[in-house]
Amino acid sequence: MEIQQLRHLMAAVEHRNLLKAADKTFISQSGLSRSIKSLEHRLGVPLLIRGPKGVEPTVYGQSVLRRAKVILNEVAKSIQEVRAIEQARVGEVTFGITPNYATYLVPQLLAALHRDRPGLRVTVITDGFVELIERVKSESIDFAFGLIGQVRRSDGIVIETIRAHRARVMAAADHPLARAGVCTSEDLARAEWAMLNGEGVQRSFGLFFENRGLPVPAQVMRSNSISLVRQMVKDSNVLSILPEEVVHADIEAGEIVALECETPVEQTRVGLFFREGGLLTPQAELVIDRFRRAASPIEEAVAA
Repeated sequence: MEIQQLRHLMAAVEHRNLLKAADKTFISQSGLSRSIKSLEHRLGVPLLIRGPKGVEPTVYGQSVLRRAKVILNEVAKSIQEVRAIEQARVGEVTFGITPNYATYLVPQLLAALHRDRPGLRVTVITDGFVELIERVKSESIDFAFGLIGQVRRSDGIVIETIRAHRARVMAAADHPLARAGVCTSEDLARAEWAMLNGEGVQRSFGLFFENRGLPVPAQVMRSNSISLVRQMVKDSNVLSILPEEVVHADIEAGEIVALECETPVEQTRVGLFFREGGLLTPQAELVIDRFRRAASPIEEAVAA
């Protein structure tokens, strides 16, 4: 029993005329007749009879028609679902982010995504860079986004840098170094710090002072949360190195100051991590495109 045979049978009963049914289903009358006869032969019973008002279903035909309507309705739904999935209107996507983005950029991106694609289900895993790389490799997540650490070429991971944060030394507005104006590397070495816990950030931070023959300053706190480090800077006398765009509003409000000094870590890279040669679903491609597009407006806002 084929789907097209059921459509031909339904058309014949609906129009009560084989010629009209053939026209509506874009087939010749002889072709439609052969299709229905083939179905009758398969079932071993007559499905149609000619009555005074035209073609009518037999008792067997009525039974087949009841099921045919259900089958064709389900087929139509399946086609709609496949097209919706292909266009990423529904379905699922699972991705990871580094923790510093749990309260920055990603929530806004997901809110906009939900407005545009309410049928799309998203699972977000928060973890460190190294752990996310392992999740991508094991295919437990589709891709990951966040601060980029060190990755070996042999890891089978493709890194796509989609933005580079310009980082500055940040302090509370009432910090002594903020009031002093220009500060030296020696001033930075004597200060206490709250730093992001990324591998690349920590290495660059230490090398900055070692290369100048200075002791690496104490870090009273390390965290993988930008929000926590940012709040620590506002509420205490610690320094930190943060992307300007993250604290742009705090600078405008006069709560945080970017110090006039050399910056131990001038840039942090942010990007996407994929499996090398891996195939991405349309849903994953859609979300990835949203991440790529999210960079430009923020950079323009900071520049303004």
